[in-house]
Amino acid sequence: MASITNKSNIFFVTSPRTPDTLIPEIDLLVKNFTGQIWNPTTQTSYYEILSDQDYFKGSKTGDLAFKARDRITRAPKALGFVDLKPKISLTSAGQAFLYSNRGHESLLRQLIKFQLHSPYHIDKNDEFNVRPYFELIKLIYELEGISKNEIAIFFMGLKHHQDFEKIKSKIEQFRVKKSKNKNIKKSYKQFIAEEFEISLSEIYKKELSEGKISLRENTNENLKKFFNTKKRNHLDYADAAIRYLRATRLFSFDSRSSKVYIPSDSSIDIEFILENNKSSIYSYSSESDYKQYLFNEKLPQLYTDNKSLLIQKIENYKNSDTEIEEISSKSIEELKDIKDELVNSSLDALIKTEQELLSTFKKYDDVIDVFSKIQNKDIVDPPLQFEWNVWRALSMLNDGKIVGNFKIDDFGNPYSTAPPKKADIECFYENFSMTVEVSLSTGHKQYEQEGEPVARHFGDFKKSLKKDSISLCVFIAPKISDATLAYYFTLYSLNISFYGGTARIVPISLENFKILLKNAAKNNVKPNSTDIQDLLEDLCSLVKDCSDEKEWSNKIDEKISTAFL
Repeated sequence: MASITNKSNIFFVTSPRTPDTLIPEIDLLVKNFTGQIWNPTTQTSYYEILSDQDYFKGSKTGDLAFKARDRITRAPKALGFVDLKPKISLTSAGQAFLYSNRGHESLLRQLIKFQLHSPYHIDKNDEFNVRPYFELIKLIYELEGISKNEIAIFFMGLKHHQDFEKIKSKIEQFRVKKSKNKNIKKSYKQFIAEEFEISLSEIYKKELSEGKISLRENTNENLKKFFNTKKRNHLDYADAAIRYLRATRLFSFDSRSSKVYIPSDSSIDIEFILENNKSSIYSYSSESDYKQYLFNEKLPQLYTDNKSLLIQKIENYKNSDTEIEEISSKSIEELKDIKDELVNSSLDALIKTEQELLSTFKKYDDVIDVFSKIQNKDIVDPPLQFEWNVWRALSMLNDGKIVGNFKIDDFGNPYSTAPPKKADIECFYENFSMTVEVSLSTGHKQYEQEGEPVARHFGDFKKSLKKDSISLCVFIAPKISDATLAYYFTLYSLNISFYGGTARIVPISLENFKILLKNAAKNNVKPNSTDIQDLLEDLCSLVKDCSDEKEWSNKIDEKISTAFL
C-alpha cells in the first residue's frame, strides 16, 4: 500500500510507460510466479527474468526487488490486472486484458475505475476523491481536446472531482493568454515556463510555505530545482496518461495542435461513459470489497456492451453495407468482430489516402514541423512520433514501398512503436531493400540500446531476403554518439554470421536527414530507387578510404550536403 496523505498532486500510472508493454510483463509474472508470495526473493527473480527479454529497456543493476515492485505495483496492480495478496494471481480483469480479442476494452474499464483514494492508495486526511482518468476523459470531451502541457500545468492539481470546473476554467483562461502571447515578443517556451511556475506555486503552496522542498535551505537555486523536478514529474504523468488513453482506441492525437482528442466515431462511446459513471469514487467497506469491484471484468458497462446500441453503431458506420437483419441474431462478441472489420477497412483507406498525399511534397512543411516539435520535446510520446514521422518523410522522399512497423490507431495515427524483434521501418526498392532504425537516445545510452539490436534486426532482415539480394541499413538519431558511430564503422570490416555477414549500417543525424528532404523538395524531382541506392552505396564505400570513424562521419556530412540537388 502506498500513502498519498499530504500529497498535493494527483498521478497516473507510469510504469511501464507504454501500455503495450503491460501485456508481456504481466504474462511473464503470472506464468512464472502464480501462487507464490510477492516478497523480495520473487521480486528479484521476476526482474532478472524480465531484464533478459528482448523488449526490456531499463537498468539491470541496483535494487532489483525495488525495481520489480515499481514495475508491478504502479500499473498491473493499481489497475486491477494482478492481485499480489495473499499470493500472486491473475484477476478476471487481467484475464480479459491479456487473452481476449479486445484487451483495449478491458484497459478502458480499468482506467475508468482507477481512483484516489483507495485501499492501494491510503489518504488519512480524506483529501482525495477523484477518478483521474475519468475526469481527464470528461475534460478532453468538454474542451474538444487537450495538450500534454495543459494536463501537466493544470490537471495535476485536481485532487477532488468537485474542483473540475475550476480546472477547466483555468485551461480556458490559459488558452486565451496563449493566443494573446502570439502578439507579444515572448517565446512560447518562456510563456509555458512562466505558466508552469505560477501553477506549481499554487499546487505546492503548502510545501513551499513550510519549506518542504526536499532541500535544506530555501534558496532561489533550490527553489528552481524544486520547480524543475515537479515540472518533469507532471510532464511524465501527462505523457503516460495520454499513452494509456490512446491504447483504449477511443482517442487519437493531432501532431499539429499537439492535442489528444476524441474523433467523431468515438464521441458516442465517450458520451455513454460520461452519462453512466459518477465522478465520485467507489465507496468501499474493505479492501476485499474494493478488489471485488476492481477485478470485475464487466464493470463498468461500455456502449458496445449493449447489443441494440452496437447494432446501431454498425449500421451508422461509414461505408457500411451490412444488412441489419443478417446480424440481429449474432452474439455481442460476433457483432464486435463485425465492427472491428469495418474499422480496419476504414483504416486501410485512411492509410492509402495518407500515402497518396505523401507521394508529393505537399506535406513537407508539416513533416519538418513535427521534427522540430520532437527536437523541442513539445509533443506526446516523442519516440513514437519520431518513428512515424521518419516513415512519412521516407514515403515522401522516394518511390519505394515503405513499411512502418509501428501500430496505427483506428483513426490513422500512430499509437505504439515497432515490436522489439522487428526493424522500425522496412523499405523495398526496385534493386535493393533496407531497414531504417530511429532513436532519440543519446550518448552511451544510445550505443547500449541501439548498437547491437540494430545490427541484429538488420541481420534478421537480410536472412529473410533472397540470397543474392542487396540490403542496407540506415540509423537516424538527432545526434550520432561516438560509441555508436565507432561500432557501426567497425562492423564494415567484420564478417559475422549472426548478423548475416558484414553489416552495412549508415548513421545519419536528423539534421542531415532534413537536408536530404530539403534538397529533394528544392529540386522538385522525386528521387527514384536508383538515386537512393547510389547515395547509400556511396556513403558505405567511404569507409574504406577513412582512417577512423570520425573521418567517415565528416565525409558523410559532405556527401549529404549536395545529395539530390
